[in-house]
Amino acid sequence: MSWFKTLLDSTPALDKSKSLEAASEELSHYIPESFTLAELLAGVEETLTKAELSKPKATKETQKLLLAILAALRQTTTKIQPISDESKDSTHALALIISRLIAPIVPPSEENDTRLHSAFNESLVASVTTQTRHTLAVSNLGLRALSALVTLSTIRLDPECLLTVISFTDPSQEWSTSESAQLASAILSTQKISKEEFIPQQVLQRYLRPLFSKSKPASVTPSGRKTAYPDQSREHGGGMPDDISETKPWKFTDLRAVPIVAWAVTEANDSLISSAWPLCIPVLLTLTDDNSTPIRARGLRILTTFLTKFPPKTLDETGLNKVFEDAIIPTLSYLPSLTPVDESAKLLTPAYEALLALASKYTSSRKAKYALLDKILREGVLNGHFHAKDHLRIVQILNHQTVHILNEMGVHAVKHLKDLIPILSVTLTDPFASSSPQTLLSAILALQAVLSNCWPRIYFHQDSILNGLVLCWLNNNSSSPNSNPPNPEIESQLITTTKAFCAVLSATKNETKPSPSLTLSQAFQPLIAKDPSLAKLFSVSAPAQP
Repeated sequence: MSWFKTLLDSTPALDKSKSLEAASEELSHYIPESFTLAELLAGVEETLTKAELSKPKATKETQKLLLAILAALRQTTTKIQPISDESKDSTHALALIISRLIAPIVPPSEENDTRLHSAFNESLVASVTTQTRHTLAVSNLGLRALSALVTLSTIRLDPECLLTVISFTDPSQEWSTSESAQLASAILSTQKISKEEFIPQQVLQRYLRPLFSKSKPASVTPSGRKTAYPDQSREHGGGMPDDISETKPWKFTDLRAVPIVAWAVTEANDSLISSAWPLCIPVLLTLTDDNSTPIRARGLRILTTFLTKFPPKTLDETGLNKVFEDAIIPTLSYLPSLTPVDESAKLLTPAYEALLALASKYTSSRKAKYALLDKILREGVLNGHFHAKDHLRIVQILNHQTVHILNEMGVHAVKHLKDLIPILSVTLTDPFASSSPQTLLSAILALQAVLSNCWPRIYFHQDSILNGLVLCWLNNNSSSPNSNPPNPEIESQLITTTKAFCAVLSATKNETKPSPSLTLSQAFQPLIAKDPSLAKLFSVSAPAQP
């Protein structure tokens, strides 16, 4: 029996009440005074052959194995013999074994039908869930072991091992945590990765391209350019089913793919994106078109990062601007009640952000830019208010995005005043709006954006705006016993908005109505006389009481 087998048999099950340091220390007397990494590798390989610990069902055994490896690697250099050139192969092999033990890769199973849609494939869904839990349970141990091995040997990890480590840098994954993300980032910092070579060659070409080859969108060619003759059968659901493991191994088999895509796009500089974009486009469009809310939302966020680095000239010359537009716009219609509110909220914000990033790339054609912004406002914000006006969380998101869109459009947004003012007035005049202060604040801030960008035509909508400001103020300061106490932030923003409103009216008054008229202060006095609290709103003195 090898010393490692004795060590493994003596390794207790992982106990949350005991630290890894304490557990490693207890195992130290089972470790020989001197050993090589080749001997450690031999013991690990013998154990793996017998127990088949790469299977998800062996989570506890895998934890014990990784703890035993970690205990051995944490011994002082007096126990581990110096690493020679001959033993480096053993070091790489050991690192690869550790990475495979923790990699979020669903093992093949005879029960999983690779051509059956995931909605009906209970076995596939169960396998993904099991692997996710397994990876979550063993990842920190494995990453600590890798960190100890890298520190001890100063080796450069193999690409396959690096890919697994990279996948853990994203703590938002179900199988990752903030601790594992920190460990993975620390390991990567020790590796001298040439991103200009590693990202296009290892990540995009050798790893991602085969994974996404069967699920790439019909709107682009294999080289990432806009196709002149899309495959109509694929666009309308023909051919192989969409959500199956055979066409989407990146979703149901190798779960590392999405966080690795995110890492590659984030770490790539503008120069790398400008040269490697053909390899990125099919992957990004596939993610943004997926029917899973978390993946689609993540794909949209990755696409936004990608677009900020993409050369505007290339975007226009390849026709990809239209491809991206057609890929993102449909997400704006994911609204209640057809889409649950939580899912709609997760999708809308990244979709608007991606479209605004796309609009910012129209540097050579301002007409095309404003046409896209018009489309976003009409098919997104206005359509969203029409279908989801009763869902305050969605209204808040739409108001928030209105601010960004109008700031991009500037004075070109005046054509939408006839639609925007009534929509915002509905929220401002709602007597129950104060029960959702964040939604009410979003409407006030959207009105500020309207005043700032559409001021030349505000005069023609002054009555509706004034009505909204006054009623909103009165509702916020209501003395009714059933009403909420005044919200100071809403009050402050209403005063700011009213000042802006008065300034706009003063600036446009002479141009739109040159005949003599009352001053703004005089015009507001009848309102203040009926309710003195409005004096604070208009920043004027209240009339003396008789």
